[in-house]
Amino acid sequence: MTRLRSVAAALVTLWATIALVGCASSPPPSTTSVTQKKTEAHPEGHYEDLITLAVTANQDYRVTIERTLAEKLIDRGFQVSRLADDDLPWGDVDKLTATVTDLASRAGADGILVTTLVRKDEEKNYVPTQVIQKPMVVGVGAHAQTYMDTTVAPGYYEDRKVYVLKTTLFDVQSGKAVWELYSNTVNPGSLQQAARDYAVAVAEVLNQDISHSE
Repeated sequence: MTRLRSVAAALVTLWATIALVGCASSPPPSTTSVTQKKTEAHPEGHYEDLITLAVTANQDYRVTIERTLAEKLIDRGFQVSRLADDDLPWGDVDKLTATVTDLASRAGADGILVTTLVRKDEEKNYVPTQVIQKPMVVGVGAHAQTYMDTTVAPGYYEDRKVYVLKTTLFDVQSGKAVWELYSNTVNPGSLQQAARDYAVAVAEVLNQDISHSE
């Protein structure tokens, strides 16, 4: 249980302090990309029944992320459920770890898929003024003349927000991490959009890496 406890200890308060939404006036489309993954030696057996858990005391974030990830995993043949929406003991790391493990064991789950926010990176990039020239033709035949139409696009600042997420699959019996993945979600327009993009990316990789019934 040491690794599961350390994950909760380091990140349990971080989710509650920021909103997973983009703030740019006209942000680029949200994207999620996998940046790193690690798979330990597979224990015997498959991971058929999973519990999704987002490490956050914010109930809206937790419900949206857990449900969306569960839906995408179910689409790929996993059996997935969530813990009850009752408040978990977020302020007590040891109690949180014991409670989650006990509830997962009682539910007959063999794996707990934990989502944590590692950090949020913010960048403000300046896009310089651009001069765009386009040839224009006026007149017909021998009287046609060509001139360059010039348009000046003023410079502007573009906000770029990157949310670095870590997804870890813990074995319920041993408490050890058997799979983990880091992903970047860029400029999410809303919590729902971010959760959907994230869930699709994670479910696709987990489906390929972890044995389960189809």
